[in-house]
Order: sequence, then C-alpha cells, then structure tokens
Amino acid sequence: MVHASPFDPGGGTGTSGSGSPVSGGGQFAVEVAHLHSLIRPLRESMSAGRQVSDHPEQLTEHLDDTGSEKFAEAAAHFISAWGYGMGKLVKDADLIADKLQETADSYTGTDGQVADSMKGATDGGSAAAGPVTSWAEEHIIKPTGLDSFSSRVEESWKSVFG
Repeated sequence: MVHASPFDPGGGTGTSGSGSPVSGGGQFAVEVAHLHSLIRPLRESMSAGRQVSDHPEQLTEHLDDTGSEKFAEAAAHFISAWGYGMGKLVKDADLIADKLQETADSYTGTDGQVADSMKGATDGGSAAAGPVTSWAEEHIIKPTGLDSFSSRVEESWKSVFG
C-alpha cells in the first residue's frame, strides 16, 4: 500500500496520514481535513513572533539596568531588527493560513456543489440543468419528441412492474 501525500499530483493511490483514501491517477487530490489541520498550528506558532513584533518594549525595558551602555545599545538594536523580521514572518504566516482556509473552504464548497448537482441528477432533476443538458433538451429532446417517448416508456414500465 502506498501512502500518498495530501497533495498528490503524481498519481499515487493509498491512504493519507489520517487513513483517508487518497487517489491521484494523474489528478490533483486534496484532503481538506489536512489543510484545516495546518491552520491553527501555523497561527499558534507565530504567537511569540507577534509578541516580539508588537511589543518590543517588553524586551528592552530593563536593558538600562545591565550596567553596560554598549550591551544595551546592541541588545536594543538586535531586538528592533528581530521584531521587524518577526513582523514579516507573522504577516506571511497569517497570509498563508488565510489562503489555506480559503482553499479548504473552496474545496468544501465545490464538493458540496458537485454533490448537490449529482443529487439533482439522480432524484428527478431538482438541480438546475447545466449548459449541455439545456442544449440537448432544446435541440434534441423537445424537437424529436424524446420527452413524450421517455414518459411513455416510464408509464409502460410502471404498468408491467408496478
């Protein structure tokens, strides 16, 4: 059994780390639960970076008490640069987490739409007809009388088999 990545462009089949089936066959497969599992830890991992970036004074407030002006200046410069860098990392991590959420929501929404459209196709057409079905109804089914033929076959079937 091959264990495929949650992003499987190469066509592997098997199960993901969570045991969910994943298949590729040259297609792009995404495990939405895996995307969701990345978001919170990514945001949480940046909490210290947020503190350094947003509140550097908490790290610099006691530097004057060290007894060395050179050390205090160097430490203040380091904390300033570190805070700036952490701010950039936090911004990027937040952007990545937002995009992961957006992607997971899009896949979930698309899956729901596909499921709804398939349900409509199997339960008597409660979903709106797509462009191909609309064209076929307008250009083939209605002009040739297939509509009435289908109902006659259905009525015959019911009369024979109940």
